[in-house]
Amino acid sequence: MDHTCRAVFILEEDHSIPTGHKPLMLEAILHRPIMERAVVQCLADGVQRFFVVCSPRFAEEAATCFPEGTDVVISEQHAELLDFLDNDEDTLVLCRAALPMAQAGPGFAYSAPGRELREVWKNKMTNAVSGASLVSGWLPIFGPETIAELEPVLAKMEQES
Repeated sequence: MDHTCRAVFILEEDHSIPTGHKPLMLEAILHRPIMERAVVQCLADGVQRFFVVCSPRFAEEAATCFPEGTDVVISEQHAELLDFLDNDEDTLVLCRAALPMAQAGPGFAYSAPGRELREVWKNKMTNAVSGASLVSGWLPIFGPETIAELEPVLAKMEQES
């Protein structure tokens, strides 16, 4: 992710989240939300602006994952997303909950120029973006079971570093 300046995190749609739960990106792994870990990695990689596709119900919680002063828009408004993408900067897209992990291969995150994403997403949100490049270093989180499996691994990695 050498020249990626922007990132879009797409959280699950509100209606698909069971009552009493929250989007997976907001679930904690070792006491920190997955999205906070993703933000820290993106900032370290040079990402300067963020857009989080998120319902108003979880917007406040999503905002707490970003350090003070971070340039972030949190909205479920399609027009705002299209405005955010109206540029030629490479944009990282996390279309599902994913944890930054250097050893992870490509497949669950991708990057494409903003205007290309904008054109493809103008009518429908899809991952079929022709000019997109798969990005390594993101491990998908499929549910609470994945979090439970990863916690001991992550704890060991954090101890060793």
